[in-house]
Amino acid sequence: MAGSTPYQLVILRQWSDHSANSTASFKENQMKKTAFRTLLATAVALILVAGTEGQVFSVAASGIRSLASPLQSDMFDTNRVHKLDVTLPFSVLAAGDIASCANGGYLGRTDRNLRYAVGLPRAEATPNEGMIDTTSILEQHPETAVLALGDLVYKRGEAVGFEDCYDPYWGAAWERTWPTPGNHEYHSPLAYAYFDYWQDRAGPDRSGYYALQAGNWLILSLNSEIDASEGSAQAKWAKEVLAAHPDSCTAAYFHKPAYSSVVRSGSNDARALFRLVAEAGVRFVLHGHNHFYERTVPLDAEGKPTEGGTIAFVVGAGGKSTQGNIEPAAFSERLITGTTGVLKLTFTDEAAIWTYLTAPGSEETDSGLIPC
Repeated sequence: MAGSTPYQLVILRQWSDHSANSTASFKENQMKKTAFRTLLATAVALILVAGTEGQVFSVAASGIRSLASPLQSDMFDTNRVHKLDVTLPFSVLAAGDIASCANGGYLGRTDRNLRYAVGLPRAEATPNEGMIDTTSILEQHPETAVLALGDLVYKRGEAVGFEDCYDPYWGAAWERTWPTPGNHEYHSPLAYAYFDYWQDRAGPDRSGYYALQAGNWLILSLNSEIDASEGSAQAKWAKEVLAAHPDSCTAAYFHKPAYSSVVRSGSNDARALFRLVAEAGVRFVLHGHNHFYERTVPLDAEGKPTEGGTIAFVVGAGGKSTQGNIEPAAFSERLITGTTGVLKLTFTDEAAIWTYLTAPGSEETDSGLIPC
């Protein structure tokens, strides 16, 4: 460089070398950071795919759809009540724990979920025999409304399960079905597939609780899989809607039983719901969850036998059934295992009349009348 001393030239060369080294080091660090971020993103993606058995893409699509959909359904009034266009007597069929198609275990479910998410063809699902039997019962009553009591799709309540397993069978009654979610629906994040499949029929704002009005009957569909404790949004609403219909005959349904001969964990919210409806004088409650049929004696809010209390029905053999004998609890009046079945209820102005309809080959049954 003209006019520079030898010393200055040395300094300039050293600075230039240092600058070049710094630039190379910076680029190398940036490349390492980029590689690390790529590896991290790949690992997170693999964990999401593995952890959701391939549902992650369906979950994302569901989130976009829910953001675009209105929070308040036009099917329900501002108090979450839908008035059925029926005249009494009016009948319903009720059961839970329905679709459990063979799916090849974890890898098979992941493959089906990924194929569903990207629109690839899938092999036809192999249905469980119990669901075929109860589907035939629904087909024998083509005009009768259906109460679906949760755990509608095993094992994780995913979207592909609803489409490939539930829909070809019980899905034929979609337009006459009023569901409640079970714990297996919530094995998928926020029960997204359940709410996507049922849309407005699952109630407003994807909370999973609502009420049906049929003549002088008010029937509450409650959610045993979310907070039902004193002061929760669900409990407040249930108390308000019951108070707003003091002259109605009342019934309710939610997935988990508060009281049954088989005691299972995770029933705190179910017990809170039972306590609430029993204290309000609800005549009977329907459940799924346990894979058999059971009817209790009338119970008080704490599950103790009492005259004029609330009767609990477990109707969890809509596709899956417990084999072998079960020791009935002291409060159990009828218990049927070893067969699938559907409970038929007929509502009149003064009573609800029930008959348990079992699969072909079974002679087990139960029937009776509950005064309003």
